[in-house]
Amino acid sequence: MQLIRIFSFMALLGISLPSPSSAKLVAEEGVDDKWVVNFITENSVHATVNGQVTHGDGLHVRLVKGHCDKGNLLTFVYTYSNHPKIEQLKGSYVTTKFNGGEVIVKVIHASPFLMGHRATIDMGWGGIDELKAILSGENPLVIEYVDSDEVKITDYFDIPQNSWSNDGVSDALDRAAEMCGKL
Repeated sequence: MQLIRIFSFMALLGISLPSPSSAKLVAEEGVDDKWVVNFITENSVHATVNGQVTHGDGLHVRLVKGHCDKGNLLTFVYTYSNHPKIEQLKGSYVTTKFNGGEVIVKVIHASPFLMGHRATIDMGWGGIDELKAILSGENPLVIEYVDSDEVKITDYFDIPQNSWSNDGVSDALDRAAEMCGKL
C-alpha cells in the first residue's frame, strides 16, 4: 500500500525514476517536523517538511535543473469532501492567510486520490534567500484557506488549514540548491 502511495504521489507531480545523472544524489530520510531533501528527479530537487495538521500534505520547495537559484513553493490539500466539481478547481486562484498575511495561491491540479481528492497548490516562486527569509520567520508556518467571492473553498476542503515546522529549512534549501546544481 505504501508503494502505491509513493508511485501515486510521483505520478501526481510528474516525477519519474532517477536518471543515471541524478542516481548518485541520495534523498534524505524524512524526519517528522524537520526539513529534508527527499525528492530528487532528473529535473528537480525538493526540500520538504511534513504537515502538522495533515501529515501527508507537506510543504515543498522545488528547485528545477538549470534554475537552482529559485524555488517553487508548493503544498497539497487532501480532502474527504466529495464536491462533484473539485477537479474544476484546477487553474483557480484561492485566497489564503499564510503566516498572518493574505496570499493568493493557484490550484494547479485536483484529482481523486486514495479515498478522497488531492489538490496541488502553487504558492509562487522566489529566490533561495527570499524563501529562506519567508520560511524562517514564524514557527510553525501556518496556512488557512479562506472563502472568497470567487471560490467558497470550504465547500471543497474539509480541513482548510495546515501548519509546518521551519526547523532546518535554511540548511535544507542550501543542500537542495547544491544537489540541484549537480543535476
